[in-house]
Amino acid sequence: MKLIISLLLSFLLATLGYVKKALTPPALILAFIFACIITYFGGVSSFLMLATVFLLTIIAGKIKKEERKNKIKDLHQKGHQKDVPSIIANVAPGTLCLILYGLTNNAYLLVVYATLMAEAISDSLASDIGILSSKPPINILTLKRSTPGLSGNISLLGIFASFIGSLIIALIYLIFNHNIFNFLIITICGTLGNLIDSFLGALVQAKYECPTCHIITEKTEHCATKTKKIAGIDFLNNDVVNITSNIISGLLCYLILIAYFSK
Repeated sequence: MKLIISLLLSFLLATLGYVKKALTPPALILAFIFACIITYFGGVSSFLMLATVFLLTIIAGKIKKEERKNKIKDLHQKGHQKDVPSIIANVAPGTLCLILYGLTNNAYLLVVYATLMAEAISDSLASDIGILSSKPPINILTLKRSTPGLSGNISLLGIFASFIGSLIIALIYLIFNHNIFNFLIITICGTLGNLIDSFLGALVQAKYECPTCHIITEKTEHCATKTKKIAGIDFLNNDVVNITSNIISGLLCYLILIAYFSK
């Protein structure tokens, strides 16, 4: 019965992704597999967290869509559809976490999973909502005004959206588990994970300059010309930064839980 429920719920979520054209076909298949594993090992509450991340990402992407597209059209390497690396970066750590939970029955891992989902939606909302800020963002390292949409930037609107995203996932956890301390840890670590993402984006993520129009971008080609790297490390793209910050937020949550409950 548990397997049937997992397959059914995952199929419904995948169908929504297909209808909304939110994922590429290979990413859709991988997301379905991850959703089945998450629901099977983590139950309905874990599925609801995953579904909430997916739905909020779709909703945020619809808000002032044209304005957002105009701001980021020259900045990002990828289009609006999530591909396989994006799914791996945002969902694979949580999936692995619940597999480990199924093998060990360690309740801490459910809290870590919730934190991983909180960080994923926190980062997504910070990007999609934060770019709509009326004021230019600041680089998290230099604290100077920067180009909207460029990795490493933060804004008050983005940080607020990030916090709300984490809070929503933490509330789902609280409804099913009734633990205020864990609720707070999920909210805090999820929000911090987004700031870590911005820090890594500013510090090590590859950025390029177009030799034709001199725009700073994350694209390796612009104006039909190969761009020149001016900062960061070549292979450290947005997906690598995302999975790194996701894992760090989960580890931070786990260490806090161990430190608190081992007293």
